[in-house]
Amino acid sequence: MLSHQQILHFRTFGYVTLRGLLSPAEAATLRQEVTDALADAFGQISTEPNDLGGISGDYLPLVASRAPFSLALIADDPRMFGSSAELLGSPTVPSVGIATCFTGDSTWHTRQGPDIGGVTCWADLEPRTASTGALRLIPGSHLPEFERRLWEYGAAEPAVSGFGHWEWPHVVVETEPGDVVAFHTHLRNCAQGGTPRLSWTIDYLTWPGLGRPDQLEVVRGLLLDDVEFDHEDYDRGRWPVWREWAAGAAQIPSRAIALERLQLLGALTDASDG
Repeated sequence: MLSHQQILHFRTFGYVTLRGLLSPAEAATLRQEVTDALADAFGQISTEPNDLGGISGDYLPLVASRAPFSLALIADDPRMFGSSAELLGSPTVPSVGIATCFTGDSTWHTRQGPDIGGVTCWADLEPRTASTGALRLIPGSHLPEFERRLWEYGAAEPAVSGFGHWEWPHVVVETEPGDVVAFHTHLRNCAQGGTPRLSWTIDYLTWPGLGRPDQLEVVRGLLLDDVEFDHEDYDRGRWPVWREWAAGAAQIPSRAIALERLQLLGALTDASDG
């Protein structure tokens, strides 16, 4: 259970840092699962920065039974699925956990464009400081009025005309393994330095309910976009998206709830594959 202050901090500033949410043993297990999976899928873990534009790195859905802790974090563990609903004040539906080795910096961006809303749970797997790729966040930028003001500010920036950038006021969230940063999917964020860097992330999107078919379709598209890494060359059969997770859902009540919502969305594209 999150505290009232943690929930209020998230709703006011768009993020909350959950210190030590994962135990040292759990953080070590998650790091091992991420490194083993990335090495298996891509042949190696990147050891040098390689900024190809966008948000460069290797991305892998980590939902296979060979990564049981990552698989369980999606909906079995109330620290993730349950907390996402507490933070947003509404039911949610999970995307998959993503193992990532970032190889480049990112510019200011949001995790989601459409006005659906959600929360990203972000776990860096090594210590992160301002100089080694810690998350940078603009508090309050998830709020519509502040977001509009930021667009106006950005439109006036000299960089728009080819000159230097203005500094955007922000906070740097330094973390240790085991810390999880939960931030709104509309919050502006970036990371600079410290590449390559390993992380595990997951998005929980607001569940609009069956009475909002237009929003259900948007949520479905967002969930599919989260796992369709067409630029990545890895064995989809060896690293399925939902199949192995869905197979164990009947025995776990919280996973069954998430499964029902994903089925209603038609988002389980590979759950019935052999």
